[in-house]
Amino acid sequence: MNIISYDDLVQAEFINKFAGRQLLVSVYFIDGLLIDTGPSKMNEKLIPLFNDWKINEVILTHHHEDHTGTARWIQDNKKVPIYIHETGVNSCNNRMKLPFYRKMFWGERAPFEAQPLGNKFKTPNYTWDIIHSPGHSHDHIVLFNREKKWLFGGDLYVQSRPRSLFAFESIPEIISSLRLILTYDFETYICSHAGIIPNGRKVIKDKLAYLEKIQQAVLSMHENGKSNRKIRKELFPKSHPMNYFSLFENSPIHIVNSILK
Repeated sequence: MNIISYDDLVQAEFINKFAGRQLLVSVYFIDGLLIDTGPSKMNEKLIPLFNDWKINEVILTHHHEDHTGTARWIQDNKKVPIYIHETGVNSCNNRMKLPFYRKMFWGERAPFEAQPLGNKFKTPNYTWDIIHSPGHSHDHIVLFNREKKWLFGGDLYVQSRPRSLFAFESIPEIISSLRLILTYDFETYICSHAGIIPNGRKVIKDKLAYLEKIQQAVLSMHENGKSNRKIRKELFPKSHPMNYFSLFENSPIHIVNSILK
């Protein structure tokens, strides 16, 4: 676990390892606000931090288990309000039916009660714009800190040039969400998996340009009569271990399918 201070922001970064795979995941604490709770698999490290931090409220960027796994513990022990986009409230109330690999990687996520977010949120020293940004999940939001001009982006970025996608994700929606956040005046972008990116506007533009290029290529090849699988083989000829580990819930074919849906 790494604890990183950035101005008055505290980042707790964890490395999760399973079956030869590893992934960074972070939670953030600023002005009494906890942004995401981390996965239940990290409870032993997260709970002491949460007991030390004076948490007044929690905002979740979306309902996935690596962002909400410790929410039930917070509900039971910290007694503070937990907020999520209105479309994610029911997802929090119910136990997640997770594929085996996600249970093993991040841990289970118990049901908890969440309250719907509006378009704006206030903490003692800051005003936050709540921006609905679907594509990775239906309830995904990013948070824009007006005073700092920081953008907390959840899983909207993660990497600039994805070559694989989850079946539940949508390239067209991600493109729309990236275009939307670029209308906000930010430079520093704060990602749940890639950490704090001071040149964040540039990396968001890079990802948008890459996805727009992929989208155009897929549409052009489709118009020329090529099948989804043929397009996938030409654009993304290599498979990644994650594709097999996830039983192809994560696969390049989902990039193509989401564009042609």
